[in-house]
Amino acid sequence: MSGKGNSSIKNEIFTVPNILVYIRIILIPIFVWLYLRAKTNEEYYVAFYVMVAGFVTDFLDGKIARHFNCVTDLGKTIDPIADKLYQFAVALCLMVKYPLMLSVAAILFVKEISMGVMGLVLINKGGQVFGARWYGKVCTFFIDSVMAFLLLLPILDFEIKHIYIHLLIYACDVILVFASVMYTRLFASKIKALEENV
Repeated sequence: MSGKGNSSIKNEIFTVPNILVYIRIILIPIFVWLYLRAKTNEEYYVAFYVMVAGFVTDFLDGKIARHFNCVTDLGKTIDPIADKLYQFAVALCLMVKYPLMLSVAAILFVKEISMGVMGLVLINKGGQVFGARWYGKVCTFFIDSVMAFLLLLPILDFEIKHIYIHLLIYACDVILVFASVMYTRLFASKIKALEENV
């Protein structure tokens, strides 16, 4: 029985989607190091490619997990954590050139802490971890796209007024707040339903 249990745990830990999540986590310090030391266009491009590689693993792990029916509770837990760690790290790095990114990093931090607390409350009451909703996916895609653009902006061949950069960052703030409100309502409804069924 113990052997079967260990095998089951091992199979859950080392699924292909979960391995992609581990790779994404490993890429975080690599990206930070590359971006903060970048001085030439080539070095910025390398940092950009590493960031994109992280985003690609995020896209692939979910697709593979659903297609091959290898979704695990571990994956559902660590995948969003890896996503937000990656976004948070990129946002902090971009603050070097775009100080307004502090607001994105701050809202992201508060959002994830509050969602983590609500998730623990949900599990404690007998609920189950749920996957990302459409508004969470839209939020992630939009913020990732803006951050990729801002990372490349210093080495692109055109200029953009600061006001447009500010508007993009403010848009990230708005969509983050929107996703936070929607997830809070979802958690609240699930927790309330569990309490009513007690």
